[in-house]
Amino acid sequence: MRKIVLTVATVVLLYAIAVGAAPVATDHPSVISPTAGQDTPAVRDRRPEIRVFLGTITKTGNQFVFSDAVSKSSYQLDDQETASRFDGKKVKLTGTLDASNNIIRVQSIEATA
Repeated sequence: MRKIVLTVATVVLLYAIAVGAAPVATDHPSVISPTAGQDTPAVRDRRPEIRVFLGTITKTGNQFVFSDAVSKSSYQLDDQETASRFDGKKVKLTGTLDASNNIIRVQSIEATA
């Protein structure tokens, strides 16, 4: 009987240790938790940076493109409908640059003087 009680107590103790060792949510960076990695510096570094671009929107072929006045570069725009309203105008464009695809993900476009 004593052997059975010791065996059950050992199993319960091992279970308690295993459950207690599960990751716990905490703000400490060395502890892994279900929410870990959602807003770490590494994740923030991979998020596209919202930038302001100054330049002109023109139609090239059947696409509206943005010509950056500072870098003298041209970029495709992901929002062709909004860009069409600014054809030939100088603009302030807010968005994120997808440099690998040479596309600006447009958040807003405003005409400038």
